[in-house]
Amino acid sequence: MASEVLKALTDKKSKHVVGSLNNAEVRTINQGAIAEADIDNYMIVELGFNEEGERTFKLLSDVTHKGYLVASPENYMAELGENISGFFNGKGERGRIVIQDFGKRFECSNVVASDGSSAIKNGMEAYFDPEKKQFIVDVKKSDSKLATAGNKYIVVDVEGNTLGGQQTIRLEVAM
Repeated sequence: MASEVLKALTDKKSKHVVGSLNNAEVRTINQGAIAEADIDNYMIVELGFNEEGERTFKLLSDVTHKGYLVASPENYMAELGENISGFFNGKGERGRIVIQDFGKRFECSNVVASDGSSAIKNGMEAYFDPEKKQFIVDVKKSDSKLATAGNKYIVVDVEGNTLGGQQTIRLEVAM
């Protein structure tokens, strides 16, 4: 017999950003940080502290600020049909915060061309735009935000990578 609880647990939800870290050794903030609001993985965040002195994180507030990558591990419940595209960092949950070291790589599904349609190619430069919640690849070499961006990346792999049914593009931390 069906139940509302089972239906709620098994219905498909909206897709969230997916990605993966591509280095065995990454530096993380000890004990992570607590999300101030719901936020997808593979976003650039800034850190703070709450009233109890616990470290917190929220979406980067300004494209010119240096930030950290939120990349929390997903805990699947495969028997309920859960997919990686359904995960996000919930408000009040502790997330894994990755320090962005030069040369470290990750791939994610929230990478787009600056003009919205041009092909993205290896070697192109990118930055994180907190307003769009996306990594913007400067395909025309004319995006003024790239020059002042606090978080810059190089596209290193665009060849048909998918994760959870979403295409991902691999980036390398440039500075």
